[in-house]
Amino acid sequence: MRGIEGALQVLEQTRQGGKDPAPAGGKSGGARRSAGNGVLFASEVLRKLSEDMTPGDRTLASSLVYAVLRRQEMWRAIYEKFLKDPRGDESLPPFIRDCLLLGTAGLLELRHFAGGVLVNGLLDHLKARSQKRWVPLVNAVLHNVGEKGAEQMEALRRSPAPEERALWAGVPVWSLPAWTRTWQRPDLNRLFDLMPLPPRSSLRPAPGKRDELLKVLGEHGMKAEPSPLSEAVHLEGTVLPAEVPGFDRGDVTVQTEGSILAASLAARLFKGGGCILDLCSGRGVKGGQVLQMCPDARLEGWELSEGRHKSALREMRRLGVAGRAKLRRGSALELEPLEPPSLVMLDAPCSGSGTWTRKPDSKWRLDWDRLDRLSAAQRNLLERAVALCAPRGIILYITCSLLRQENENVVAEVLAAHPECAELPVSPEDGTAAGPSEAAGTRPFHRGRPWGTYIWPETPWLDGFYCAVIMKK
Repeated sequence: MRGIEGALQVLEQTRQGGKDPAPAGGKSGGARRSAGNGVLFASEVLRKLSEDMTPGDRTLASSLVYAVLRRQEMWRAIYEKFLKDPRGDESLPPFIRDCLLLGTAGLLELRHFAGGVLVNGLLDHLKARSQKRWVPLVNAVLHNVGEKGAEQMEALRRSPAPEERALWAGVPVWSLPAWTRTWQRPDLNRLFDLMPLPPRSSLRPAPGKRDELLKVLGEHGMKAEPSPLSEAVHLEGTVLPAEVPGFDRGDVTVQTEGSILAASLAARLFKGGGCILDLCSGRGVKGGQVLQMCPDARLEGWELSEGRHKSALREMRRLGVAGRAKLRRGSALELEPLEPPSLVMLDAPCSGSGTWTRKPDSKWRLDWDRLDRLSAAQRNLLERAVALCAPRGIILYITCSLLRQENENVVAEVLAAHPECAELPVSPEDGTAAGPSEAAGTRPFHRGRPWGTYIWPETPWLDGFYCAVIMKK
């Protein structure tokens, strides 16, 4: 299978993987007909289809798919300007919209792939599907995109209108009110400037093994540098875990640096003695890091999803910490801890808005109803964390969201209901390798208003995170 054909199949299969949600707020737009609305994620389909591709075609397919998903509302807005039909692309079959999305994204974002080859590949695909009647339209639209699309992109980037800036940043336009309630205009413009940064992989070495890891990576021809913010190692591109030497032995973990900083804060908050309760343990990445950093710690982890629970069990075995981890499957609102925890770590389910660049599928599956349900679930989980935490214990509330609705608002409501609790203004940058963030040439840490601390996606290795530390008196 060739790369262009594979990319089109990924878009088609993710689109058809489930029922499209109703448009948020009753409005039409990208949320209704996005390529990522299905149950399946693009990464899942790519893994399945890549078995029939050469490495080159696999890379091309992946590059095209993620280029589409990161800013698909913008690509649609651009190509619709060249459609003569006043209805825009409403009258087009879904596979023609996929072709136009893929062609527009590839022409305007992929700098190292010939535009003519891309367009010809899409036209050949239409002919092979006996859809020759659409060839003239697709060819004409993409010809105009190639000539005038970059100018339109630049106009969106420079626009003072928040809606157009959101298009350029790849932020779903319906979600703009949630962003404006969280950030003032200068900060919001800066965040939107950071959103299109292509993500890169960071590695978390086992404690004390960073120098050894850098040496091994160099021997394998992998360019890497130590991070000035943490013990992480930065790679120039992205990598699959199995491709990293030492992964199978637990010497290294592929993990975003924002996640590493959040889990490092948990490790610093653990003062020894007692048990750490990981209320939503997920795949066990943060919990495994805490156990590696705290050799005397014990961890109890709860996870509702069977798949993530099994992944967490494998992760603890891979890291060699399974003997200190008791992982249980079930609801965090119903299970009871085996012993009173002195530290409760709640990495709450969220919109993932801080990780949208790395995981673009998720933002096109979201709407206001879903966001409200997430906020309600976060409040319930934080209430549960407070109830379970032992007196004089600590709760660490974490999300990978940059939206106040999921962060400060949740913390404020729980603190107001629990006078026995107080927030501790502990910054995730305290105790990092470089000290103050200015030493690293970046400022990723931002105090919440007024609760918690944000980690901004200031570099390609950082995803956005939020952390709040609550002490139970």
